[in-house]
Amino acid sequence: MGIYQKILAGKVYFPKYFDKNAKALVKKLLMADLSKRYGNLKDGSADILGNKWFFSLDLKKLEAYEIPAPYKPTMKDDQDTSNFEEIPGSKELPPTVPASQDPFADW
Repeated sequence: MGIYQKILAGKVYFPKYFDKNAKALVKKLLMADLSKRYGNLKDGSADILGNKWFFSLDLKKLEAYEIPAPYKPTMKDDQDTSNFEEIPGSKELPPTVPASQDPFADW
């Protein structure tokens, strides 16, 4: 089942080590009912930033780039993708579309 269908069905599973406040936030962000989904309520993004998971975060320092990253992966160079998993079939290029059939040509 695709991710979208799982969200609509409410079938989202979390690992045991997942923080309870983060879990509550993700559930509110993935709510199928738009009238209850965080980011879509009266307070908009303030609902998200007001979640308990963000309480320990100083947003002013974050905006000023004063908070160091909690994890920095090692990289050989700017093009290094070794920190990402390999997805089978992702190296194939999509078929080329002739200019006459390009639906976005006049955008």
